[in-house]
Amino acid sequence: MHPTRIPGRRLATLLLAIVLPVGSTYASPEQVDAVGQWLSERTMRAAGKDDGQGAARGLEEGVYRLIPLAELDAPEPVKQHFREQIQRNRSGVVRVSKGAIPSQRALIMALPKVWRSDAILRQRLPNPPSNLQRTLLGAAEPIGMEPTGALEGLKSSGLSRFYRVNDVGIVEFNEENFRVPGAVIEAFVEAQNTEINGTLAQIEMTADGQGRSRATLVWAGEDKVYTLTATGDGDVQPKAAVLQQIAAAVTD
Repeated sequence: MHPTRIPGRRLATLLLAIVLPVGSTYASPEQVDAVGQWLSERTMRAAGKDDGQGAARGLEEGVYRLIPLAELDAPEPVKQHFREQIQRNRSGVVRVSKGAIPSQRALIMALPKVWRSDAILRQRLPNPPSNLQRTLLGAAEPIGMEPTGALEGLKSSGLSRFYRVNDVGIVEFNEENFRVPGAVIEAFVEAQNTEINGTLAQIEMTADGQGRSRATLVWAGEDKVYTLTATGDGDVQPKAAVLQQIAAAVTD
């Protein structure tokens, strides 16, 4: 998920995001530029609408939309870029270049080390943090956490928590509340390739030539979009299976 923010706006700070498939390693610079330009223009159009209407009635409640790629409000080259990525992901494990997946050591060095109590998080998030105690992460070694999404002071629309899990690697659990005013999060119907408790979900797997791999699982609940990412050494399929087990036990 790639959020785009306009700094300095109220918590109605615009949060525009699209749950994108992986595989940008194969994208040409022109494709990357086209997608980046489209996302920026999309954000600015929504910002202009906010300026014109927000003072009168406030921003509308945020939404999560599962849409066919054909209905995406984007130029054809951008849609084609996403089609190619989705096709690669659906074919199995995406092979990426050396260095595209960081080592566990590099990840741990770069990750935040702050850990906050549920009481503090309840004050800073739109609704209580997801309960992970019945998942594998409940007994895992916590590394740190950081706010994500739309930010206003100490408050945020989302949260990422990082853990070290034996025989898996580094696992990130991100929860993003899409109900916050001004939020728009979209995912493609064609990219959904699995289910979590009967809900459509998107799982992606990548591996490099150095024995490292990464699995990412994205699904939506009543108020949040969840993303689980496992990065570490070894085969990627076991990581994907662990993420599905964790996701099935997350509660809100």
